[in-house]
Amino acid sequence: MKTAFFLALVGLAACANDNATAPATRRLMPGAAVAARSQILPVVSLIVTVDDVDGAGNAYGIQSDGQGAYVDGSQGVGAAIDQYGTFAFNTYDTNVQSKRRPPAQRWVRYNFDHPIDPTNTYRPSPTNDQNYHFSTGPSDYNAWAPLQNLAVGASQCGYMGNSVSNVSTSWLVSFHKGKEDTADSPTSFAVFTRVSATVWTAQPTGSCSASSNVASLRDAATGTLYGYYSLPFHFTLTAR
Repeated sequence: MKTAFFLALVGLAACANDNATAPATRRLMPGAAVAARSQILPVVSLIVTVDDVDGAGNAYGIQSDGQGAYVDGSQGVGAAIDQYGTFAFNTYDTNVQSKRRPPAQRWVRYNFDHPIDPTNTYRPSPTNDQNYHFSTGPSDYNAWAPLQNLAVGASQCGYMGNSVSNVSTSWLVSFHKGKEDTADSPTSFAVFTRVSATVWTAQPTGSCSASSNVASLRDAATGTLYGYYSLPFHFTLTAR
């Protein structure tokens, strides 16, 4: 009896530990990466290049801070394809207590001057030291493979989200993430392409989206929608 009770406690502890570390359960399409929650994959440390302009010289809506590539483990940057097969990108060290953080060394720049509705005059005013975390993952509406397992030359569509803030307000920028991951969402999917064995790209353009480059902007506390904005971007992820 004591042995059975002990084993039961071990089982409960293991379940609790799994729930604490794995991403929240989502309703995925058949063939999507349910394994991303259960199969632990090797972490790929990255160098991330955030392009400022496209091949024609047009400015992107999400740009770099002008300091070059973002290197995992350098200048407070965290950049990896994580153990769940998703791209995790932090421009600011989130392991430091918020009240003791040194000034941000790296950030990205946003241009919200191109709302989809031309009558929309709302413009957020985030500060550079409050836009540090990009999260990505599978959408409910597309098949997904862990990025480590994506075939060279293949592309897939998922979500991407980032939060930006100033001292009084926080906003959520979402490409099909959270409230935007619906069948009729006007936001674009984030499209991940494996270019070679060691290089991937991410951008909000592809055949899976009705429109390219569209992200939503919501109040992080209330969920209030401030509108949809054209925010083209192009990230290159290179394994270190």
